Amino acid sequence: MSSVKLRRKRISFAANSEIWYDPEHDRDLIVQSIAKQYGILPSAQEELPYGEWAVLVSGIMEDTPLGQTVLIRKEEDRNRLKNFTKYEHRIRNEWRSFISQQKTERDKMRPEEYAVNFEKMFASMFK
Repeated sequence: MSSVKLRRKRISFAANSEIWYDPEHDRDLIVQSIAKQYGILPSAQEELPYGEWAVLVSGIMEDTPLGQTVLIRKEEDRNRLKNFTKYEHRIRNEWRSFISQQKTERDKMRPEEYAVNFEKMFASMFK
């Protein structure tokens, strides 16, 4: 990840209606990022309400594992892409493949089902 220049600011996880992380797919990165940034482990919290969890995740900075990964995933500058390492290209390509599969599955799911699954997924992270 050496070619990605980090700035200490909150990252934007969505741009132009694109999603740059997935709570289940990036579960380990999210936990590592929360631990690094806030000094807490989600699994060590008795019960963290969904709203507080969402605040923690939305405030994740670029200098965390998830922040660095998101920067790689959303990079579009051709000059920077030319200088990506194989590892960075792999991260970017794996994400594009994952999101393509997810869009196909989500298109088949009713909104109510999606919301219920999303809430269950977040709740399971703190047990």
